[in-house]
Amino acid sequence: MTDRLTLPFDALTEMGESSVPASQLGRRERKKKAVRETIRKETLRLIGRHGVDGLTIDAICDCVDIAKKTFYNYYATKHDLMVELCQEELLQRTDQLIDDVLASGKPFEQQLGHIIEVFINREQLAGGIERELIAYSVGAMSANISQGAGQLAFINSSFLRLYEHNRQALKPELSPAFCAEMTVGMFNAITLNWVHDESYDSETRYRQLLAFIKSSMLA
Repeated sequence: MTDRLTLPFDALTEMGESSVPASQLGRRERKKKAVRETIRKETLRLIGRHGVDGLTIDAICDCVDIAKKTFYNYYATKHDLMVELCQEELLQRTDQLIDDVLASGKPFEQQLGHIIEVFINREQLAGGIERELIAYSVGAMSANISQGAGQLAFINSSFLRLYEHNRQALKPELSPAFCAEMTVGMFNAITLNWVHDESYDSETRYRQLLAFIKSSMLA
């Protein structure tokens, strides 16, 4: 299985550090943690108002009330900040979803059904911020091969855990790795269409995808 910590920019490592309770950090670390969280919070707010294309480092620094030099102590570029936000808001959320369905102990078909419903609801309720983040993430994957490979590896590893845990429910000729890769590919195709076409009926496609997975992959 791919090691999650090999993702570019060490974004996941940074998120792991930010999850440490403030009470366990020293004064300097608490201050750095607070500044980083404020930068992310204000960046999301600005994306909601102006979109990613209208987002500038100057605007972020004005909202956070920090100098540009301070910003660069945390992020080398706006792109690095956006990558971390996409990791945290999108990839980590999907990984947690997989954890939750595995912990539920429900039959595999119900686990798959719950994942599909979450994705349907996510896209139906998604505001401008989430659509912007998804569009940026998709664009980054296509523009940067190594970064895109890292994102795909992370999502593949999440779904691989799902299929490995439910290996007995799969057709014997199919491996968990194959099923994970095909599932991620189909999810990505639906997401791409949803990002670029507001009239796209992603709900119908997700339900068709669920039926396809059940008929083609499950024993």
